[in-house]
Amino acid sequence: MTAITHVYNYTVRCPHYKDKDQPASWLNHIEINNSSEIALNRITKWHNNSGTKLGEVENFIIRKADNEEAYFVVQSNRLPHDGHSLVTFKIFLDDCCKDADPIEITHHLVSDYKNRIAKVA
Repeated sequence: MTAITHVYNYTVRCPHYKDKDQPASWLNHIEINNSSEIALNRITKWHNNSGTKLGEVENFIIRKADNEEAYFVVQSNRLPHDGHSLVTFKIFLDDCCKDADPIEITHHLVSDYKNRIAKVA
């Protein structure tokens, strides 16, 4: 059995304000943490209320939550030397981000995640 050696949780929020120095964008509101507790909470939500499948980006399935304006992705990957990574994405979209595309955001997050994993491998 392979242990989970790397956990990555991405959270994307829509900005609720406008900074005069830069345009309001989800790109400015990406949080990354390594909390196993958050990952387990998201996995539990994924299994208990998987929502509606929106699409897929490189085998990362995006699901729209049924009870909130959020999108979830959960994925695990084997790493060299008996490592294993677990990654979760939670994308919050509301009235502030009507033009934001969860698929475009997921492309960005998958790319960032793959860059991080490449440094570990």
